[in-house]
Amino acid sequence: MPRQRKRGGRDQKKQNANGDFVQKDESGQEHFNDVEMADQHQGYQGNNQEFNSFNGHGQRYEIDEQTLGYFKGVENTIDDPPFETAEDMRLFVDNVYEEVLGKEAELAQSYACSLILEKLLKISDQFQLRVFADKLSGRTVEMFTNPCASHVFQTILTLGADVVEKDMTEEKSEEEVNGEQGTLPSMEELILQMVEDIKGSVGALMSERFASHPLRVLLYVLAGKRVDEEGDTKGRFRSKKSKKFKTAHDFNNKLSSRASATRKVPDSFKNALRTLTNQLALSSSETEMRTLAVHNVGNPVIQLLLELQGDDKEGEKVKTALLDRILWGIASGEETEHVQKERKSWFETLVRDKSGSHLMEVILKVAPNKVYSKIYKSHLKGKLQKYSLHPLSNFVVQSLFTNARKGKHVDAMVGEMDGLQAILKSGKFGVIRSMFEASARLDRQQETVVQWLREALGLTDEAKSRQFFAPCLMRMQTLADVETLPRDQLKNTYAFHLQGSLIAQAIMKMPEQQNTVLVSSFLAQGTELILPWCQSPVGSRAVEAIVSSDHVNGKILKKITRDFYGSYVSLAKDKFGSHVVERCWGVADIETKEKIAQELVKREYELSEDFIGKGILWTCNIDMFKRRREEWIEREKGFQRRKEMFKDILGEDAGTKRKR
Repeated sequence: MPRQRKRGGRDQKKQNANGDFVQKDESGQEHFNDVEMADQHQGYQGNNQEFNSFNGHGQRYEIDEQTLGYFKGVENTIDDPPFETAEDMRLFVDNVYEEVLGKEAELAQSYACSLILEKLLKISDQFQLRVFADKLSGRTVEMFTNPCASHVFQTILTLGADVVEKDMTEEKSEEEVNGEQGTLPSMEELILQMVEDIKGSVGALMSERFASHPLRVLLYVLAGKRVDEEGDTKGRFRSKKSKKFKTAHDFNNKLSSRASATRKVPDSFKNALRTLTNQLALSSSETEMRTLAVHNVGNPVIQLLLELQGDDKEGEKVKTALLDRILWGIASGEETEHVQKERKSWFETLVRDKSGSHLMEVILKVAPNKVYSKIYKSHLKGKLQKYSLHPLSNFVVQSLFTNARKGKHVDAMVGEMDGLQAILKSGKFGVIRSMFEASARLDRQQETVVQWLREALGLTDEAKSRQFFAPCLMRMQTLADVETLPRDQLKNTYAFHLQGSLIAQAIMKMPEQQNTVLVSSFLAQGTELILPWCQSPVGSRAVEAIVSSDHVNGKILKKITRDFYGSYVSLAKDKFGSHVVERCWGVADIETKEKIAQELVKREYELSEDFIGKGILWTCNIDMFKRRREEWIEREKGFQRRKEMFKDILGEDAGTKRKR
C-alpha cells in the first residue's frame, strides 16, 4: 500500500551466521528483517483458498477502433461542453449510453475507455447512473478485481452514496411512484446487491491488489462516511499512482469544504456492513487474519473495519473478535504460557513491520481501555525508549501517547523515558510532540517534559533559554546550531519545523508556570523577527496559540498586541497573518481595538481591494467604527462582556476564528 509518509528507508538485508535474515536500522544495530520474520513465523501463511489471489481476472479489453474513436469524441465533448441547458447534457449522455448498450463491462475493463467512462458517470443524472450500475449487477467480483473496472466501480459507489442520501431526504418523483421506470432497482438495492455479490469472497478481495480500494470505498459508504478522494492523505481510496493520474487527466470533482464528514444511510446499509464484518471477524481464522495484518493491501481494510465499528454491543463484539484474532486472544483474556509466548513474538514482528505498525496505531486508537492498558503493560512497557528510536515502531509510540486514556498512563510512560536528547538527535520529533500533547491533555508530567525539552535543546542556562528557546523549538535544532545563525537567517521561516510548531501549541495549553519559558523567549525576539512568523503557515499557528492561550496574563497579551502597531495592515492582507490579526482582536481591550481600527481605517481602500483584507474590515466592523463610533464602542464592550461570561464554555475559541 503506497504511503504518504516515509516510514524508514530501504535497509539492506543479509543473513547472519545462523542463517537468519537481519537488517541494520538507522543506529547501525542489526535486527531481524520484519517481512522475513512474518513469512517464516509458524502459521502466518494463509492456506485458505479464499485468501489466495484470484485467477482469471484482471484482463484488459481491447476496444475496436470505431468505438475507441467515438469515446475519444465523447471525452472532448465532456472536457469542453457545448451544452446550453441541462436538458441538452442529459440527452447527450442518453445517446452515449444507447450507443454503447451491451458493451458496458468491456468499456469498464478497457484502459483507454475506463477513465472516460468515469467522466461520463459524473455528469449522469440519478436515473442514468442506476441504469449503468444495473447493467453490471452480478459481476461485482469480476469488476472489483480488474485494474480498470475497479476504478469505475469506485466512482459508481461514490456517486451512488449521494443518490441514496438524496433518496432518504427527498420524496420520490411521481414518475417513480407510478412505476414508469419499470423494474429498475433503486441505488440502495444496487449497492446491497454488490454486497451480496462479494459476501462469499470478501476475504480474498481484501488482499487482492485492485479489489482492495473499491472494497474500502464500499465499507465507507455502508458506514455512512463521506468519501473524499481529494483529501485522501493516507491513500485509503486511491493509490498514489491512481491519484496522480486522475489529477492530471480528470476534471475537478472536489468535495465541498462545507460537506459533512458523515451522511444519512438506510438501516439496510448498517446491516450489510455488519454482515461483511461478521463474515471476516467471526468466520476468519486467526492464521488468515494475521496474514492480512502484515499484508500491504489487506492491512488497510482491517484498519477500516476496526475504525468503522460503532460503540454499541454488536460493534464491540466485532471489534473484540478482530483484536483476538490479530493479537492472540488479547481481548478475551486468554493467558496460557503458549499464548503469551506466541503473542509476544508476533507483537515484536507487528510493531516493526511496515504495514503492521500502521495497524498497531489503529488498534491503540480503538481498543477498549482494558485492552489498551494490557498492550502497554505486556508489550510496550520498558521498551518505549528503544521503540522511539526505531524508524517504524516510533509511530506506534506516538499512537500510544496520543491515545492515552488516563493520567496514570502518562505518568508511567514518561517515567520510563530517559530524557529527549536521543529522540531529538534521531529526528523522531513526532514522539516528542505526542508526549507533549498527552501531557497537556491529561495534565500530567508537564514540568518534567518541558525541562527535558530544554535540556535536549541545550538550554540549561536561563539567559540563553530566554533568548533562544523559541527559535530552537520552531526549528527543532539545538542551541549550538541556532546560536551562530546571523540575524537574516533567524528571519527565515522556511527552516521552521511543523512538529516544533505543534509542540509550541501543546505547551501553550499548559499552565503559566510551564509555558513561561516559551512566552518569555517569544517576547525576547522582537517585532522584527516575529512578523515573519505571523506570515508563515507554521509560525503563524504558534503565534495564534500564544495569543489565544487561556494561560497567558492580560499584561503580556496587551504587550503582544501593541507590538504589532504599524503592522496590522500588512498582516491583514496576508493569508496567514490575517488569522493572527483576528486572534489579537479577540483578546484586545477596547483601547487597543480603537488603535487597531484607526490603523485599518487609514488604508481602508487598500484593504477593501484585497480579498483577505476585506474579511478583516468585516471582522473589526470598520464601517460602523467610522460612522457610529459610540455605537461601535458599546458593541465591542458588549462582546467582551459576553466573551468573559462564557469563557469557561468557549475556551480559546471565544475569539473570532475563521476556518483556514
